[in-house]
Amino acid sequence: MGKKVRICLERQRLGMDENGKPCPAGICLTLGDEDGEEMTGAEYETFLQQVKIEEVLRLACLDKLYTPADCRLITPDEYDRKYGEDEPC
Repeated sequence: MGKKVRICLERQRLGMDENGKPCPAGICLTLGDEDGEEMTGAEYETFLQQVKIEEVLRLACLDKLYTPADCRLITPDEYDRKYGEDEPC
């Protein structure tokens, strides 16, 4: 069984809160073996240093909609905390 890696981005002004104010939203891609062990720790940090936001946007076919300047890489833990199921923006 292989490993999986999640690449997570936060995009500014993508969603709206209950008062209509702009707020960020999360985008998360899972690559590799979906049932595999998730890459974490130092191995993940080393991998993340090689990731370019513009390449992630292109991979997700979002490069025509969003610019790297509006996005930032976030950890899977931060993504889960902020954008997991049933989480408001």
